[in-house]
Amino acid sequence: MSWSGRRAGVFWWSAAVFVGSYLALRFLFPHFAQWVVDAKTPLPMPASAIFMYMLLVLSGILVYAFSSEELKSEFMEPILVLLGAAEGGRVLRATRLAVFTAIPLFTAFFVYRGLAPASEAPVESRIQHPTIPKKFEKFQNPFRKPSGALVQKFMQEEKLTGLSLQQGRRRLLARHTREGRVLYQKNCRPCHGTKADGEGPHAAGFRLKPANFTDLGTIATLVEGYLFWRIKEGGIGLPVTASPWDSAMPPWKEDLTDEEIWKIILAEYATAGVEPRKPEKFHD
Repeated sequence: MSWSGRRAGVFWWSAAVFVGSYLALRFLFPHFAQWVVDAKTPLPMPASAIFMYMLLVLSGILVYAFSSEELKSEFMEPILVLLGAAEGGRVLRATRLAVFTAIPLFTAFFVYRGLAPASEAPVESRIQHPTIPKKFEKFQNPFRKPSGALVQKFMQEEKLTGLSLQQGRRRLLARHTREGRVLYQKNCRPCHGTKADGEGPHAAGFRLKPANFTDLGTIATLVEGYLFWRIKEGGIGLPVTASPWDSAMPPWKEDLTDEEIWKIILAEYATAGVEPRKPEKFHD
């Protein structure tokens, strides 16, 4: 039977499915995901996820190919011909030589790459909370303690008579927090979770798990201006000292207004049940 004969069909169809699946996951899926979530850039699939799906594809191919003697024979035919003796035409002999030369070369390359000492400079040590940029360090949440004028305006609009200024301020803070909770559930819950515990439905897909805000070592140790910087600029805005575990959070400055970000910060602290660190007094 010729190497390119009819019985080679199952093998070549299987190879086409395998290669096509990889190309779809590697190059088509990022654009499909971008379209689904209306993102500004393609959303590539993690290499670990591609590897997992390719194992599933390979398993499916093998289950199908070995489901009957006829399919098994068709699937193994080109492999057995390739591994056969020196008989065959010029094309077959050239292909056999190329394959048997490439296999040890690729094996040697990957073994060398895994064992060879790294030549790049050592990565800088990662710190838990990178230093906040100077332009953000004096920022304070305008909705945490609204001014008396804003409180009075709110009380007039809501017709809240008989309340003190302090009571009106608490009412206004509660309203801003409720608005922040809605924004948080819409934009932040998929990763950080409904309870702000880092257990959102997308959390398992990240190499570095989203922050658990209920952990007293996270936002409870930070001033609100720090959270404003991290939300606004995202992981791409981190300094190199955050490497090699840079945050996967996208920058939200194009999707959320500053007011919305501040309200989300109110909601994060309220949902996690912690208080922000009080900012130091700055001297110009």
